Amino acid sequence: MKRLLLISMLTLAIVLVLPGLAEACPNCKEAYMGDGQSPVSSGFNASIIFMMTMPFLVIGGFVLRLWLAQRRRQSADAAGEAMHYNG
Repeated sequence: MKRLLLISMLTLAIVLVLPGLAEACPNCKEAYMGDGQSPVSSGFNASIIFMMTMPFLVIGGFVLRLWLAQRRRQSADAAGEAMHYNG
């Protein structure tokens, strides 16, 4: 536990003393230099939004498919029981 705390404190000290080590990648740094309205920065923003929404859309599609299948199964079971009682 003490070793983990020591490593964490050392890492934090290095980042605070040498902020150049904690900078973004060169492309991101270049995109956000200046006014921030360059086509590169707009492209980075769009790609981040795309990458953040896709997992939710994919998982949501699977959940919707399972929900619809369960709903169809329940309605088919209910129809089968109604025919069983009438027949």
